[in-house]
Amino acid sequence: MKKHLLILLFILISVYTIAQQKKSIFIGINPSVTIEQSYPRGCFDINVFPLVLEYNIAKNLDIRGICLLNYGIRRFHSTLINIGAEITVPYYLRFSNSSPQTPSGFFVALGSAFTRNIYYKHKSVSVFLEPGYNFLLNDNFSLIVDLQYGRTFFLYDDGHNISGNHFGVKFILGWWVK
Repeated sequence: MKKHLLILLFILISVYTIAQQKKSIFIGINPSVTIEQSYPRGCFDINVFPLVLEYNIAKNLDIRGICLLNYGIRRFHSTLINIGAEITVPYYLRFSNSSPQTPSGFFVALGSAFTRNIYYKHKSVSVFLEPGYNFLLNDNFSLIVDLQYGRTFFLYDDGHNISGNHFGVKFILGWWVK
């Protein structure tokens, strides 16, 4: 519990510090549902803390962080499954010399996700490529749609490791705050 409070405090301090620099910061949600092939029929995970923050670090280059706190819906015993975070670095493809203050349009991102599965007792590390599009509406509201493709490495507590392909579709909704 103390770790969660420290992480939340770090996020709030970071948002406050970034907001003081007069650059746009994206604050949004990434409602997500995960269904794995190994899950029994009718079982899935839902992200119950889908906070997303994105910040411009250089021209056309942003950094985006997503909180992952997956609650597993099971037939007999629903519980907290995964705790972790995802970090991506989207590069926006702009074909004109004038760059708007708020990122929008096509982007390609490299990303990685780090999670701890407390139910199945393993860590996982995912690396992926993420092409997508940022639909900017009203100069502050965005709908971001992208695809993830990469590899996930499962590191089990009992010592054996498994890897597999990773594919995902993501929808992010949020506002750019200046």
